[in-house]
Amino acid sequence: MGIKVTVIGGGSSMFTPVLLRRFLVTPCMHDGLITLMDVDPSRLEVMHNLAALLIENEGAPVRVESTTDRRAAIAGADVVIISIAVGGMAAWEDDIEIPARHGVFMHIADSIGPGGIFRAFRNLPVIEEICDDVLAAAPNAWVLNYTNPAAAVASVMRDKGVNYASLCSCTGFPMSEDWIAEQLGVDPSTIVMPVPVAGLNHCAGITRVELTDGRDWLELARARATEPVVQWVLDTFGILPYCWAHWVEFFPSLQRLEGSYEGRAQGLEMRYGRRIFVMDEKRELAQKWEDLAQRWALPENRQEATLANLPKGPEDDGIEIVDLMESLFANRGDRLIVNIENNGAIGNLPRDAIVEVPAVIDRYGVTPLLMGDLHPGLALHLERHWATQKATVAAALSGDRVLALEAFRLDPLLDATLEPGAIVALLDEMLAANAQHLARF
Repeated sequence: MGIKVTVIGGGSSMFTPVLLRRFLVTPCMHDGLITLMDVDPSRLEVMHNLAALLIENEGAPVRVESTTDRRAAIAGADVVIISIAVGGMAAWEDDIEIPARHGVFMHIADSIGPGGIFRAFRNLPVIEEICDDVLAAAPNAWVLNYTNPAAAVASVMRDKGVNYASLCSCTGFPMSEDWIAEQLGVDPSTIVMPVPVAGLNHCAGITRVELTDGRDWLELARARATEPVVQWVLDTFGILPYCWAHWVEFFPSLQRLEGSYEGRAQGLEMRYGRRIFVMDEKRELAQKWEDLAQRWALPENRQEATLANLPKGPEDDGIEIVDLMESLFANRGDRLIVNIENNGAIGNLPRDAIVEVPAVIDRYGVTPLLMGDLHPGLALHLERHWATQKATVAAALSGDRVLALEAFRLDPLLDATLEPGAIVALLDEMLAANAQHLARF
């Protein structure tokens, strides 16, 4: 009997195909069961049919089932994967547009700032309920999260007492010799892998690279950097950032609007070549996946449904969840980058912080490795962000407006941008807009 993997948010046309690409070929899923669960029956049906077609045409030794009953989906699971977005793209759109009306602009807005805080307000109560279901119906399961904000979600999972790790598609970069070699301008064979990594999710970087020829990696990286933000991080903190576009949101001095705001923020240009996300483009991408799945379901097209014909998405190479599962169940002891309780892994960040660091993965669990101290200035800045995340978690789970306001006041971008009264006004407008998703408030 193989393992059972339950995907909460299994109707996602952007995430589920990425998982299927690996699930159907990994030995750890041999004779296993994939259970897709989603609150949207129509989207769930599309992904179930896609999975069934791929399994049939590939002859994969895997079964698939689907349900809208979350507790039933979790019962007996060995792994529970969470990829949810309460409110969907409409709520994300509000996370961008409402702050913009108050003069606050972020190009992604999914992890920190007012958008990240409200994404947490919507998602964390559901995460808590999922953890309760796991403890009741699959207490030994591993809960692996891809929902943002990754650190806040991990904090809830940690406090509920489930076996957990929170993951991010960005961590594929520092795991790649080829990517690091490109940043340094060296031959990949000269890099001693794996490299040390430290920080908070979406604001982490490579802290050191050993080269077999003894050259100074930091000087090579500085000479090679073409992006101003990467150059600034290297010069200021001595760290090579990955997913540097997320780093921009962590520093108010780097988050500046270049385009002219005339009532719509989406699509506007920001400094360093960034552009505020456009939700219609995200919807079009999701629709392409759904159109493909529906086309393959037609009798005349069924044979086209193969892994070779499955289009690759932008995050395929960064999804390490199957590698983690293989290392867990085969006791391989691989080193992967996860978001997990600090507990001293980064010496100068709070022990209770959720940090992004390498960990050893084996049958005994997920054990973070000691990364030493970060640059003192970066550590102090990230400590402020962690304090904001703690207040965010407390507010999300309690529905306490006072704690919500505290999270807003602590947030570095809001503190740097708005007067105290304007922060209150923004909070109240976003609470009103999200009322249908915030039962605890």
